[in-house]
Formats: sequence, C-alpha cells, structure tokens
Amino acid sequence: MYDEKQGALRDKLTLLYVLDQVGACTEAQLLRINDALSLIDPFQFFIVLGELKESRFIEERLNAGEKLLWMTEDGKSSLEMFQDEIWPSKKMRIDHVSKEWKAIIREELQIPASWIKKDGRYVVTMKLIEGEQPIFDLSVTAADKQQAIEFCERWPKHASFIYKTVMEKLGEPDNAAP
Repeated sequence: MYDEKQGALRDKLTLLYVLDQVGACTEAQLLRINDALSLIDPFQFFIVLGELKESRFIEERLNAGEKLLWMTEDGKSSLEMFQDEIWPSKKMRIDHVSKEWKAIIREELQIPASWIKKDGRYVVTMKLIEGEQPIFDLSVTAADKQQAIEFCERWPKHASFIYKTVMEKLGEPDNAAP
C-alpha cells in the first residue's frame, strides 16, 4: 500500500538530492531534469517544490537576473540524515546523468538566450555572463518565432566567436583616412 506521507518525503528528498548533485539551477531546469528522469509526477513536482521553499529547505536567489534554486543548510542537513529514504534506482539515475546536467545548467546560466514576442516582433536576447555579471548582451529581432527559437538554440555554440569578433572589430582603430 502506498503511504502518501512517505511518498511525499521521498519526493522532497529526491529533489534535494538532484539539487545537491547538479547545484543551483532555475525551476525550469529542475523540472526538465525531473521530466527527463521520470522522478516525480509533474503536478506533484510543483507541490513538493513549494513545500521545500515554504519549509526553507530550498531558497530562491537572484544570480545575474535569473532566479536560481539553492539548497539551504537545513536542506543539506535533512538530505544527509534521510537520503537513504530515496529509492536506490532514482539515485542511480540521478548519479548517472548529474555531471552532464551540471554542464548543461552551467552553460545555460553563463550563456543564456531567450525570446519574447513584443509588438508583433520576436526579440531575441543573448548574453554572456562571467561570475554574476553580464559581459556581453545582444538583442536582435528575428523574422518569426521559429527563427527566434533557432537563434536561442544556436547561441551557446557561437557565443564566444560572436563575442570575440565584436570585441575585435569594435576595438580596432579605424585605418581609413577622414
């Protein structure tokens, strides 16, 4: 028989374990990890996450304009005391992909790209972040929604080249005579 309290406890510990393994991340990133690994029912995910925030096991902090979820000291202590309650199969799935997700999250947080529809146009904002400060911020208008999505998807691969090119071109003295 399924014990709801025990299940909720395991779900909370599972999310704490994910945060412990991958580090601070956005709510959307945590949800993507949860969905990719089929850890917790998506509806239950939001309930559990809300309870973890309410009980101050997880807190939100701003980092370069992004709200990140961080595990608090109370969250760490609880995880240490009760992590044996997490299903071993779930821990193995998390352990198996945590390094990969950590790299994805780091890249997304250091090289973010997003788009919005504004006045009938698709405005794409792409950034490079070093530490907690943006060092490069570029906004362009895409022809349509699909192109905006493609710009966001391609940004991480091309960000360093675009940044370097812009800095070189803007930093070069003009050789042309007036």
